Amino acid sequence: MHLIIKTHDNLKQEQFALQLIYQFDQIFKSENLNLKLRPYEVLSLGPECGIMEMIKDAVTIDALKRKISENYKDLSNLNQFFQFHYGNQLEAARNNFCSSLVAYSLVCYFLQIKDRHNCNILLHKDGNIIHIDFGFFLSNMPG
Repeated sequence: MHLIIKTHDNLKQEQFALQLIYQFDQIFKSENLNLKLRPYEVLSLGPECGIMEMIKDAVTIDALKRKISENYKDLSNLNQFFQFHYGNQLEAARNNFCSSLVAYSLVCYFLQIKDRHNCNILLHKDGNIIHIDFGFFLSNMPG
């Protein structure tokens, strides 16, 4: 497991959000739903420090869009990227993408997760999306 050491950041809310996401993941699995979440470990060690699991083999949607526009000018949308990148594994990657998209959409709705943008959503090498950064959810709002 690869870790990120965070300072000057209170990770208590992030830890709580991921505990709830883990519970949703367990519910989805117990009901045999094809919904995929990827909770990661967060441990708050104090008011301004903690440890987070680094999600390997994933890139933010923002970074992916920049890389595609810089290096693959003939790819103009996510479907073309999936066809180009996944090749023979296209169907599995699409299924993973859809299963994780639905799962995170439900969780974001139920927990009222805010501040969703392309820097807070990762695309894993297997096609799953993974949400990160849960600083604003339930009644906590930016601003």
